[in-house]
Amino acid sequence: MFNDKIFKVSLAIIVFLIILGFVAINFILKDDETKPSYTTMPSTAKATNVSTDPKELGLETIFINIRSDKYKILKADIAFVMKNTQEKKALEKNIDNVRNVLLQYISSMDANKLQNEKGKERFKQELVDVMEESFGYKIETVYLKNFILSP
Repeated sequence: MFNDKIFKVSLAIIVFLIILGFVAINFILKDDETKPSYTTMPSTAKATNVSTDPKELGLETIFINIRSDKYKILKADIAFVMKNTQEKKALEKNIDNVRNVLLQYISSMDANKLQNEKGKERFKQELVDVMEESFGYKIETVYLKNFILSP
């Protein structure tokens, strides 16, 4: 009788542990549409050089042979921030002529002066002066992006 009682209690505990195991396994393996962070691909946003400023307009990348003792090629992305959106629209319509004038100006200048920050600031001011003298555009500022002097 005592053995029979121990057997029934042991059997009840075993059945309880089996049921508990099934519940635990179902809980662990439950597919609730959430995935661990290591299985999902991170979202990738493409970086662009496109400005969100409505008054800014960038030229296409400039590759040009330059006059210099050390350097042979200048690569630059130049962007102009105009005084207003009407100026930007006028520049957009005339962008090919503007690019041509700037390429002629850059190819005629001495690139040795562009090596330091002071020279680049002077270059930006000269670009503003050329744009105002040649076309009459009112420019707020000039950005030099990807400015590379290559030997």
